Amino acid sequence: MANSRTVLVVDDEPDVRWALEMILRRNGFDVAKAGSGAEALHYLAKSFCDLILLDAKLGDVDGVELARRIRSETDCPAPVILVSGYFYKDDSLIMKTLASGLIAAFVTKPFRHDEIMQAVHSVLLSGNNAIAMAPIP
Repeated sequence: MANSRTVLVVDDEPDVRWALEMILRRNGFDVAKAGSGAEALHYLAKSFCDLILLDAKLGDVDGVELARRIRSETDCPAPVILVSGYFYKDDSLIMKTLASGLIAAFVTKPFRHDEIMQAVHSVLLSGNNAIAMAPIP
């Protein structure tokens, strides 16, 4: 699709990457994938994406720290949706990270297909690029 948007899926679990890719492709998105924080930063140094789905716990870096590094080490303005099986939406770190604008949305694992797409559409429609953000304590 010439006008489709690209979503970067960053997760160290191949099955989760595959599931997210299938959900997104069925809904008309192009998908790029990274299995680590280092792969994600490498991709973003060379390529563009419209949105990032980011696992909260990667083998090489914490997802919140990777979101900070994406903002400081790349020119990528794409909003970030944090996906986690470790945190809950009412966790203080998640609430602070959402309030700061570092992440635009949060989805817990296991997720339903409609939860992912609702978050994706909500973030893309809001125009939240998470560029201006307050520091997270």
